[in-house]
Amino acid sequence: MSRTITPDRLADLLLDPQEDLDLEVKNWLDLKASPRDKATFAKAAIALANHGGGRIVLGFRETGGRMEEAPNRPATLDTYSPDLLNGIVHKYCDPPFHCSVQLVADRNGAHFPIVTIPGGHRVPIRARRAGPDGKVLEADAIYIRKPGPKSEPPRNGQEWESLLSRCQWNRRDELLGNIRHLLMGTTQLEEPANHDKRLDAWIAMCFDRWTSLIKDLPAGAGPRFPHGYYNFAYEIVGDVRQIALPMLPNVLRSSEVHYTGWPPFWYPTREGIAPYPMAGVVECWLGSDTQGNVTERDPSDSDFWRISPEGLAFLLRGYQEDGLGVRRSRPPTEAPGNVLGVTLPVWRAGETLLQAERLAANLCEGQPTIRFAAKYTGLRGRSLVSLDGSRALWDHPTSQQEEVVLRTHVESRMIGPNLPEIVHTLLRPLYALFDFFDLPMQLVVEELKRLRRGVG
Repeated sequence: MSRTITPDRLADLLLDPQEDLDLEVKNWLDLKASPRDKATFAKAAIALANHGGGRIVLGFRETGGRMEEAPNRPATLDTYSPDLLNGIVHKYCDPPFHCSVQLVADRNGAHFPIVTIPGGHRVPIRARRAGPDGKVLEADAIYIRKPGPKSEPPRNGQEWESLLSRCQWNRRDELLGNIRHLLMGTTQLEEPANHDKRLDAWIAMCFDRWTSLIKDLPAGAGPRFPHGYYNFAYEIVGDVRQIALPMLPNVLRSSEVHYTGWPPFWYPTREGIAPYPMAGVVECWLGSDTQGNVTERDPSDSDFWRISPEGLAFLLRGYQEDGLGVRRSRPPTEAPGNVLGVTLPVWRAGETLLQAERLAANLCEGQPTIRFAAKYTGLRGRSLVSLDGSRALWDHPTSQQEEVVLRTHVESRMIGPNLPEIVHTLLRPLYALFDFFDLPMQLVVEELKRLRRGVG
């Protein structure tokens, strides 16, 4: 069954929409009557598909360096339907692919279409035909995403190599997936007995800092994570380059991964929540957001993270399952603190490990390793559930343990090729707390495949 990311997660994209290689922001395109607008959409879709997937947000324009709602909002958004969008894809894209669209409300209740473009293609996507003037979209052209960001044809050998390598990688990923179906093997990863205590000291320092930030918040406020939280922290071990603190934000932005609406270590730009320097590191606390009522803020919208130039990272986040976006559509038995989505830990650990891999590549020479730790609290009394009904759970296994700490140590270059094995080994003890639930390797493989294709 194909599923889509929940609207409350996609709404994260509307908080401060900023174009990057994974996200394209467009005006109100008339995709029903304007051939030029259809060609514009098709070009963006082709470039994102060749990039590995991404999203198109419709209804915004840039004014004074900031994104705001574009004028001339249509009387109805019914025309932004899956049938219409996929009709454009089938007309202009070769080979065609299936994209999804959701109408997502921002904090003011205004709805905007967000189109998800899948990646994972085994061959480059080309334009089947030209646009009406032959300028916006050229026949037989192949488009990719480039820094700027912009969508253009590959112009040099490096750009062609990157595109073709991605397609070859997708073929390899498919082959490895078939092998996993046959063997279901795992990669055993263990933390060395004499592991460095540097990561533990970093984690303790970051928790102390977060505690000082929340001390004046009212009891029960979302940023306090009253029903529990999960925490990821890691240390990059290797030849870390000397990077001055003012240069670190650029490195962090280029290390973001955008598989879900709100990526780990998201780097916002809006005043009030933008990261800032603190004691020699980059720090970000979304719980300081002054917009809205702090007592009603979703815990999953209140991240606290820190990254140091020495390759230490810390992320603290509340459970998405405890947020209003999920609770509105769930029965009272699944109130805050009562459930854990059976697939969400796989997604969150997977995308954080991929971010660690990317940051290590940007910070280090040679072949670094990642020392990774995870902590889950507020587990006692929670039951495993399928939030969208896509996973059959005949009962609701429940945890009697309050928290668990998990660790692994892996070569950075092995994270991408062996992500399912790494995540499965890391998270299996967490799932076992729920009445001995044995995390199926097949679930991990399938969910991480959806993650990488941007289809949640």
